[in-house]
Amino acid sequence: MPMLILRATRAAASLVLPALAWLASPVWAAAPQKPSEIPVESFYRHAGFTSMALSPDAGKLAAIVPNNGRGNLVVIDLAKSTRNVITNFSSIDVAQFYWVDNQRLCMRVADGQEVSGEFTDRGTFCIDADGENVRDFRKLGLPPGAEASFNRRITPLGRAHDGSGKLFVAMGLRSRYSADVYLFDTRSGRYELLSDDSPGDVIGWLLDRRDVPRVAISQPAQRSGSDKVIQTVWYRDSADSKWEKLHETEMTGPFAEAGSFLPLDFDADGRTLYVSASNGEDKQAIYAYDTKARKLGERVFRHPLVDLGGGLVFNEHDGRLLGLRYSAEMPSVVWVDPAMQRLQASVDKALPDTVNVIGLPDDSEERALVFAVSDRDPGTYYLLDRRKGSMEQLARTREWLDPELLAKRRFIQYPARDGMMIPAWVTVPKGGGANLPLVVHIHGGPNVRGYEGIDWGRWPDAQFLASRGYVVLEPEPRGSTGYGRKLLTAGFRQWGQAAQDDITDGALYLVKEGLVDKSRMCLYGASYGGYASAMGVVKDPDLWKCAAPSLAVTDLFALQSATYTDTARLGYYYQSTFKKVVGDPDADRDMMDRVSPARHADRVKAPVFIAAGSADMRVPLSQDAAFVAALRSAGKKVEYVVYNGEGHGFNKDENVFDYYHRLEKFLAENLKPAP
Repeated sequence: MPMLILRATRAAASLVLPALAWLASPVWAAAPQKPSEIPVESFYRHAGFTSMALSPDAGKLAAIVPNNGRGNLVVIDLAKSTRNVITNFSSIDVAQFYWVDNQRLCMRVADGQEVSGEFTDRGTFCIDADGENVRDFRKLGLPPGAEASFNRRITPLGRAHDGSGKLFVAMGLRSRYSADVYLFDTRSGRYELLSDDSPGDVIGWLLDRRDVPRVAISQPAQRSGSDKVIQTVWYRDSADSKWEKLHETEMTGPFAEAGSFLPLDFDADGRTLYVSASNGEDKQAIYAYDTKARKLGERVFRHPLVDLGGGLVFNEHDGRLLGLRYSAEMPSVVWVDPAMQRLQASVDKALPDTVNVIGLPDDSEERALVFAVSDRDPGTYYLLDRRKGSMEQLARTREWLDPELLAKRRFIQYPARDGMMIPAWVTVPKGGGANLPLVVHIHGGPNVRGYEGIDWGRWPDAQFLASRGYVVLEPEPRGSTGYGRKLLTAGFRQWGQAAQDDITDGALYLVKEGLVDKSRMCLYGASYGGYASAMGVVKDPDLWKCAAPSLAVTDLFALQSATYTDTARLGYYYQSTFKKVVGDPDADRDMMDRVSPARHADRVKAPVFIAAGSADMRVPLSQDAAFVAALRSAGKKVEYVVYNGEGHGFNKDENVFDYYHRLEKFLAENLKPAP
């Protein structure tokens, strides 16, 4: 293939950019000349694009773009040079879309500015690429006159390849506790049950290359807090065969007690099943599982730093495995297909300063979509002509942000005081320096992977904080996922203890490097990150200059006993998993008292800025209010803001902008960054 030549031609510009004219940047009094001049709103306004995808034949291009103040769907016909805004939502947003065939798309809609704290899914719509034949499936499976069930999710499993507009989907129509497989006609709304003999309590399905349901994952709901949760992987050789157990394990929340075993996809031979498994090692890798011999075979992919739990890329025509996408220090891809290796090398040579993600349409080898992004560049879409060996720029996701003014991120690992290596990301203000003020940004969860090498979402906090002159440390302390079972389980029952020390040790590591001024360090985070921010100024009151917790857990006893949270409503988490992962209020009473910040506000010396949502259903407002009351009673300096109607996270633009203006002022008053 010839080397790719970048060409942002007039033809490309006239085709795509006017179609998205409403994305034009606001006109500021003057273009920012240095990072500190970039307005808060430039970081936290919605991106111009949240998604872009080619149709299966690569003849059309769809994208989610802001219109009417909401995310709406636009389709551009690349052959006819026409464009059509095919949705006109003004009170909900297109959250996700997928092509059904070359003429039809389906979309999941949600309220991106929902502030009730409740579940925000608002159903599934399907529509032709010209905006006609809209079908609303919010009442799917309900009797005439019944109230729409917003929580009735249609999960796509694969599309029919006959142009019929049909999808293979998982839906919970027969039972609220078990999903079934259906062949679903997106035009008529009719559906055919394909899993009449389901093993029951199914939470996930896998179809083979002939669209036969061959793998089911079941997990019965707990009947009481003392019940064990058993997850079972079922397998059958054909649609007429009986279901047999492949693997069974006890679960603690979403985590397997023994070795993990997650089916991912079938190979073209119909016998080989690709799975993510630990196989006795610390980290999950990708294996080829022989369904006839019932055993793991070749290890196909592994990574020394991170778990691999998906990301497989296949040729949709012949089912060949092409490669694997994953994210370690940076997002990356390993191609096993020689043609894709050559294509990736050509794209990377043409765009050497970005991570370049190649999106392959199902039914065409003539075109591809390239998304080029980096730690400093929010991302640009290109249309790749594979036959000509050329690319044309389509659009930038955040054209109002200049990458030259943004900061670089780097991955580090530092030793905790007990020797455990802690992964983390460091963002240093542009221009670098020494003895700089530090903000430690702590993720929620804590049993999640919080950070990536490239982190352009709704809240690019590291870039914002770095633009204001702060070094930003984003650690993955023990209890975080994605870096192996050892790091995860080492955080169980360690809230405010070893997990807290991991955060402190990261800050001191940067002090020792000479990058950070020990006398100017602040803690910041939401949810569990809010808890750790509050706990830090309780546990090490002489170390931290300030703390900015939001949506924060502050009393473990009150959280465990709350009956009105969304977590409590959904099962027996607080009677089972919470006791194993966080603590048992009876057996661990002294420990839980010691690590509940609201019970030790008298120890706090630093100013605290606390933000909360009045309708938070995950961490009730009473948690933040208790800490504020205790701080005020002890005569401590505290600023407190409650955003009316917001839930577990701030979504309304005016609230998001107000919060970050307040945070900016609070940090400047307490850390005094260099001008």
